[in-house]
Order: sequence, then structure tokens, then C-alpha cells
Amino acid sequence: MRLPMIALGLIAATVVACGGDDESPAPAAATAPTSTAAATTAPPATATPSPTPAPTSTATPTPTATATPVIVPPSEPEVLKELRELAAGFRLVAVWGLGKNGVSYLGPNGITVDAQDRVYVTEFQGARFRKFSPHGDLLLEVGSPGSGPGEFSLPIGIAVDADGSIFVSEAGNSRVQRFTADGDFVTSWGSLGEGPGQFRSAMGIAISEAGEVFVADFGNHRVQVFSRDGTLLRSWGGFGTEPGQFNNPIGLQIGPQGNVWVVDSRNDRVQTFTTEGELLRVWDDVGVAPQIISLSADGGFYVSSPSTNQVRHFSADGEFVGYIGLGISPDDFQRLSDEELSGLDPSAQLASPHGTATDSSGAVYLADTRNGVVRKFVRVEG
Repeated sequence: MRLPMIALGLIAATVVACGGDDESPAPAAATAPTSTAAATTAPPATATPSPTPAPTSTATPTPTATATPVIVPPSEPEVLKELRELAAGFRLVAVWGLGKNGVSYLGPNGITVDAQDRVYVTEFQGARFRKFSPHGDLLLEVGSPGSGPGEFSLPIGIAVDADGSIFVSEAGNSRVQRFTADGDFVTSWGSLGEGPGQFRSAMGIAISEAGEVFVADFGNHRVQVFSRDGTLLRSWGGFGTEPGQFNNPIGLQIGPQGNVWVVDSRNDRVQTFTTEGELLRVWDDVGVAPQIISLSADGGFYVSSPSTNQVRHFSADGEFVGYIGLGISPDDFQRLSDEELSGLDPSAQLASPHGTATDSSGAVYLADTRNGVVRKFVRVEG
């Protein structure tokens, strides 16, 4: 089921006002390393059958003066049946937010999990990040609106390195801030601009085993790599549609083999590179305006598409496996009546999901942005 692109999502639409010009190409970034690996196109994701009209309900007999009308409930619309089947591989086990455990979220967006399965969440409307236990208990809260140390404007990405240091990328302030494991400010780097080390909205962020900091530079259409203290080491990319180029990169992750996964949002694809910027593979057909990516223990990956309210699961070969949660796309939503929608389980419905992350058990956390919650799903065996 291929859906038309309707929007880039809450964050991508907002950062334009903060310096992220996503329409015109930026001046050339620092020279990218020459790619020696041939880019190959990922096998197309298995196509989901197009929805067919819902079966017509059995006609209600015409009542007589003494007869009771026979009401035959309509069968489940085919589109809902299809979505339920595709989402059957995951089960919702926890919802954080809406005042539970004293926690409410204001635009949860980025999310990551550390080696102890503690969960970190950025809130772009709340101008802060928070740290939770694996059970959802609040352990740490840092941030307030502003541009000073420890203050934020549209915090998006978040990453944790081996010693517990916390790195947060900001779209609004176009910079990266680093904190200790206890939330104390250490340093920051970056500013609005197009030069080396500058950003036009810093988005996804990830830390390699070597301690290098990788940042998706949204408006400059590139990836920049820094040391832990903010020294620029290298960059690659540039505006375009060719392999190795980008059109508004957003999500970024480091895989178990050390490869760099970048969500090339406006090109509707994911690209993988070595840590030196050598292109390894292009994964097409991963959703409409994809934004954030996380990797599963079996080599597969999850990609969020906020504009269609869906998170897709792909195998290690790039084949579409199914959805996480019941994300009703705007097109499907328009096809359903109020009566049909009323039967849906609201606890599993997604609204503009952004960040995704996995813990050591394989559980998947989703930042469900418009609903203002974080959801935890587990794989259903069999």
C-alpha cells in the first residue's frame, strides 16, 4: 500500500523557521571520501495489498408492524483487517506519560537506550531531555527554553556513550550539547551556518565505539563527524538524489558492525556508510518521508514515518515485515466511518511517531509525538 506524501512531520516542518532551509541546496560541504563500494538498491519491500472496499453488510429485513428489526453488524473493513494482521508481530506492554508515574511529555521526539536499558527521551516542545529506569521511573530531567548552557530550542536527537555521557542535538540552536551522566553541562559546539562544524538544524546523533560523534546536518544535507569535545573530523554528503547524496537527512544510527545508517527523508530512503563515509548500500521504499531509524538484534531495522502515523519493520534483507502499533494513515482514516474507528484500541494507535529505540531484550520504544506518550512493544513469538 503506497501512500501519497502529505507532510514531512512535526519537526521537519518546524526547523525551516530555525535555519533549516529544505528547499534549496546548500553550498558544497567538506569533501566526502571517495566511495569504493558499489551502491546497490535494497530489494523492494514486499508490497502490501491495496485495500478493497469493505464487504456490504447483509441487508436488514423490512420490519412488519409486529416484527423486531434485525440488525446485522458490519464486518470489519478490509483496511483494518489488513493493518491488524501486519501489526500482529508486536504487542503493546507499556505506555509512559499522561501523568502516569508523575510524568507527562511535551512533544517526545528523540529516544535512545543505554547499556543498562535506561531510556532517554528528548521533548522538542518541553525544551528538555529526561532519563528513565527500564520500568519508567523518572531518574533525571535537564533543560529549559533558551540558548545558554543546559537550555534548549527544539532538542531532537539524543545519544549516550560508553561512560554515560549524554549528547543532545538541537534543531533550533543548531548545535550539540554534551552532559555528564548526572546531567551536568560539559561543553557545546556548533552554530547556525553552512561552514565546517556549523549546522542548519542538527538532527540525528549517534556515538561510535571509537567515541566519535556523528550528526545529521538537516539543512546542509550532510553528515558531520566530531570528537567528543566538538573538534570536526570529517563530513560527507551534499544535496541531491544520487547515491551518497542527501535531501534533508534526519535519523542516524550506528549499527552493530559499526556502519552508519542515515535516514534520507525527502528522498524516501535509508543509506548505509562506513564510519569514513564510504557508501555501502541504499535502501529504497522504506516509507513516506521517513525520519528516525533504530536497529534490531536480528539485523533488521525500524523506520518511523510521522506523516502516515506508521512505524515499519524491515528484515536484514530490506523486506517489509509489518508495522509496530496500529498507525492509521490519513488516507485510511478518511475511508473509515466513525463507527468503524470507534472499535479500534486507542492504546495502540500512533499519531506522528518519531523516535524509535531498542533495548537489550529486543523490546521497541516509540516516541508517539502527537499523543504525548512513549510506548513500549515486545515481539510476539510464532
